[in-house]
Amino acid sequence: MLDIFNLAGKVAIVTGGNGGIGLGIARGLANAGAAVAIVGRKQDKLDRAYENLKGIGPKILRVQADVSREEDVRRMVKETVEGLGRVDILFNNAAVSYGHNAASLPLAEWNNLLAINLTSVLLCSQAVYPEFKKAGGGKIINIGSIITQQMGHPKLIAYAAAKGGMDHMTQSLAVAWGPDNIQVNCVLPGLVDSEMMPCEGPNKQSKMIDQIVRVSPVRRYGVPDDFQALSVFLASRASNFVTGSLIVADGGLSLVI
Repeated sequence: MLDIFNLAGKVAIVTGGNGGIGLGIARGLANAGAAVAIVGRKQDKLDRAYENLKGIGPKILRVQADVSREEDVRRMVKETVEGLGRVDILFNNAAVSYGHNAASLPLAEWNNLLAINLTSVLLCSQAVYPEFKKAGGGKIINIGSIITQQMGHPKLIAYAAAKGGMDHMTQSLAVAWGPDNIQVNCVLPGLVDSEMMPCEGPNKQSKMIDQIVRVSPVRRYGVPDDFQALSVFLASRASNFVTGSLIVADGGLSLVI
């Protein structure tokens, strides 16, 4: 039975795989037997992530790329195929988020946030599509946010718009590429300890995080390794009949806020 989760012989690309949730995803895939290309803009973070993952799974490949740039995305896929032989799985995890005033958000910042958080999903998905066709199918997993679940935040206008677009792109790609044996799903995390939202240490936003922990049904925030098993499920044969799904993974937080 457990063989259905085995990723031996598979190759995965994880954008933003050099930290936070992406690093937890990469660790889970490698533990399940996949070769993994971790992608990020900062080489020093890639090197640290590589050291963290080294020795897990058959092979870890570092790819420096800005996934909001079409030429970088094409090179990312090319380097992955050259280094690992194929592509079977794509995790669109790269993202940025920061607060801004809705009334004065500059267009350049809006465009940058959408390029990194949403346009990159299209670019990466299009780039792996020919490789999936060669392989006879594939898996695309997008990492969204519970902010799209009837919630709002006054200073996250662009981020929320991008993640909402990701939800609907997930469903549309699932329909478009289902006949090609490509399953497309989206995971919606809640509060997860990461560089984007530190839940410990000097950069912790103590008042907000402590309040979220108090009301959350699981009485804690998430950590990157919470996404290992779910990622393996969505990347493996076990999820072949699951596509176009928006899967909330927030410890029940969206039920109480």
